[in-house]
Amino acid sequence: MARRKATRADGPSGEALRIARTIVYYEACLDSEVPHAVARELWSHDMNLPFAAGEHVPWDAARLLEERARRETAGA
Repeated sequence: MARRKATRADGPSGEALRIARTIVYYEACLDSEVPHAVARELWSHDMNLPFAAGEHVPWDAARLLEERARRETAGA
């Protein structure tokens, strides 16, 4: 039990973040008017890494998506 609490204190696991990033991607791209180029760039992103700005994804959008994914894992 102590080990589980210590692990949670370290933050969410990589697997939890990967799943949360995938969910956030789907919510952002399927529930709103996101241009195809942005959705394609986000999908090609490695979900094991934080969202990052790119050719079609603005820095602010990437930051907001990553913050949302981290909030999702904090609530789990």
